[in-house]
Amino acid sequence: MASSVFAQLAPPATPGAADIAPETVVATTGDRKITAGEVNKLIQALPLQMKQGFERDPRGFLSQWFLLQRLLAMAEEKKLDQRSPYKETIAIQRMSALAQFMIEDRGATTVVSEEDLKKSYEARKNDYTMAKVKLIYVPFVAGQAQAVAGSSSMTEAQALAKAEEAVKTARSGADFVKLVAEMSEDPISKEKQGDFGPIRRGDKLPDPIKSAVFSLKPGQVSDPVRQPNGYYIFRLQEMTAQALDEVKDTLFNELKNAKVKEWLDANAKATEVKVEKQEFFAPKGK
Repeated sequence: MASSVFAQLAPPATPGAADIAPETVVATTGDRKITAGEVNKLIQALPLQMKQGFERDPRGFLSQWFLLQRLLAMAEEKKLDQRSPYKETIAIQRMSALAQFMIEDRGATTVVSEEDLKKSYEARKNDYTMAKVKLIYVPFVAGQAQAVAGSSSMTEAQALAKAEEAVKTARSGADFVKLVAEMSEDPISKEKQGDFGPIRRGDKLPDPIKSAVFSLKPGQVSDPVRQPNGYYIFRLQEMTAQALDEVKDTLFNELKNAKVKEWLDANAKATEVKVEKQEFFAPKGK
């Protein structure tokens, strides 16, 4: 239930052509006429998954919808909603739905001020620092004791020697782009003359890579950075910081979700159950 706090709601779908008047009859079921306005109102009230169902098969969806309405009328006529165990099931489903709506309402009404945004941005400014880099990638076959004849694969020791030579050559003033063309085995960055990234401090990258990159100054070349199947060499091109306006929307959603989660956690703590008689809850027969 709580996981949907972080879900983004899609805008209401508006089926059909925009110039169709609301009172226009667009379908029929039995003797009943269905207008464009009625369909639009229905679709806007549906949850996202059901909206998608309508978009995939409008006729089939509406047929199922009116079948449900017909069965609902039959059930109400027999007063099934007042008979056990149906009434209890309905009550549980109602409780679950209203609880979910409460979470959504809390998210919609949670206020994130400009001051909140500025404070969070200043506290996490390093997360929005971006490093533009070029790289050379020298792969190896893990666990391989020696190179295979006729193969381009290298042992870890051979790859490290090649990477160290590339670092030495780059630091001596050699053209890094030429070194990329001669030595790198990463096809994606190689096509872009070694360009990779940009890398942000908050990115989900291995810590050794981020540590190496963000310890550099523009123009500097890193030592070889070992990863499970190869060595990476980075040259820092430029270090910049994203402005608040560039990350404002992301930061707003993060802060809003954090506030809703804090509220939900407080309510969960207030209703946490303490077991007084463990034997009562023990599985039967044990």
